[in-house]
Amino acid sequence: MTSDLRQLRGHAGALRRGADRLTLLRLRLSNAIVDVTRSEDRGARRIGDRIHEHWTAQEYTELGRIAAGLRASARRLDEVATARERTAGRRLGGYSGAGFLGRGDDAHRHVVEVAEFVGTAQGASIGGYPLVPLAEDGFLAHPSHTLGIDTPDYAEED
Repeated sequence: MTSDLRQLRGHAGALRRGADRLTLLRLRLSNAIVDVTRSEDRGARRIGDRIHEHWTAQEYTELGRIAAGLRASARRLDEVATARERTAGRRLGGYSGAGFLGRGDDAHRHVVEVAEFVGTAQGASIGGYPLVPLAEDGFLAHPSHTLGIDTPDYAEED
């Protein structure tokens, strides 16, 4: 399953990179066309104006639509991967707020590394909550336990 999730996220990343490249291409072509419309040669300006008119009405908007579609598809793949992580218990806290920690097992390892480096005695926290809840907090659920699935035990190894 981990391999499937990596492939989903890899495919989503490829879609985002494709959308970025298409957007850059669109921008470069637009700039080139505008440069032709500003040419000192009257004939070149007329040709540039015709190309600009056609480009603006058709290709520019179509390339924008395609790039937006690629980004939307990437978001959907990321959502599917996140949902699968949550149902399999592999996403720390099971909510998007933990995304900055990394995804899946990377988030768990990152919390352990931060807790070891800084330590809860130094007041290390994420989002205002301690990395490891204090023993006296046992009566109330830690916020990460109230969203999605339970947070894996910090000392637990996979």
